[in-house]
Amino acid sequence: MLLSIFAVLVVLSPIIIVHEFGHYLACRLTGIRVNEFSFGFGKILWHKKMGDTDYQLRAIPFGGFVEPAGPMFHPQNAQEPPKPYEFAAKKWYAKFFMVVNGAVFNYLLAAVIFSIIAYISGVAETNPVRLPPVVGTVAENYPAQKIGLQEGDRIIRVNGTSISNWKELSEALSQRKGDIALTYLHGDEEENVVVRDKDFNPQHPTILGITVQPVFRSVSLLQAAGYGLQQCYYWTALSFKSIGQSFRQKKAPDLAGPIGIVNIIHQAAHRGLLDFIFLIGLLSVAVGMFNLFPIPVLDGGYALVFLGEGITRKLPTEKTLNVAVNIGLYLLIALVLYASYSDVKRIFFARPAASSPAAPKTDSGEVNHVQD
Repeated sequence: MLLSIFAVLVVLSPIIIVHEFGHYLACRLTGIRVNEFSFGFGKILWHKKMGDTDYQLRAIPFGGFVEPAGPMFHPQNAQEPPKPYEFAAKKWYAKFFMVVNGAVFNYLLAAVIFSIIAYISGVAETNPVRLPPVVGTVAENYPAQKIGLQEGDRIIRVNGTSISNWKELSEALSQRKGDIALTYLHGDEEENVVVRDKDFNPQHPTILGITVQPVFRSVSLLQAAGYGLQQCYYWTALSFKSIGQSFRQKKAPDLAGPIGIVNIIHQAAHRGLLDFIFLIGLLSVAVGMFNLFPIPVLDGGYALVFLGEGITRKLPTEKTLNVAVNIGLYLLIALVLYASYSDVKRIFFARPAASSPAAPKTDSGEVNHVQD
């Protein structure tokens, strides 16, 4: 329990601090005075005022905020204009920059984490020509399990034809027309087996039921940096693709709420260090992306308002803003409640999913449905 609580703090703290630092830095760069820069909510445990800013550490460490000087929207009936150092006095692009920079820094944090991991552990090889035909995992109720293939076994011949890489194995299996003779190395011993036609799944008649054993290649620092940026794009695009599919299929999107996030962190805390650090990057992408959604009360909602100000040269009325904020708040509460309900149903009531064969990716990043 204590490990899980500590893990949650370790994961969320850098994400929150970096997000708020992005807002803080944008304020400093655009001349907006910052009254408070707080990590956490609730009772102030420690604070120190430096210049115009009071830096604070609060009792509840799940969140934080930057408080710029002055209101976000200057009252329309105010008798005096906003002071030059106040938020409302700035041009639309300065305000836009300030509200989106938190999410930008979340993406920067994620890119740095992904890049460091890639530089340390290498990048997974995705070209099937460069992947040796070595078994990674074996799916239940598929021919590979029935003939006794195990992780680490290397397939060297199919029907007498030599196999040197994963692509050749896939092509050989895709061309089968009945039983197949399989030769593989188990350690230093050569094994010969026959996979009967009846053992193949009729719905997947050419799939043996194995995944490739991952191979990692070393990359330069520059290549690792490019990989880090590519990962940010990949996970963002994948999220939008998943949401889009849910809407097209008229299904509720599969969201993780606070309970689900804590459960994911709890599981990652019991795996390797690099997996745990990778999760920080993944959640930082999620926080950055979610904050950019054009929902009032989120950064993306305010960004949309200031972008509109740049186009129309005026802000919405105070009444319109209040209505939009209330709608956004109710929508956000509903979203959190739905995600929490999904968490409970998925964690406590879902049946274990059946194992299924997977496929490696090609160099383009798309899934290559090889017949393995």
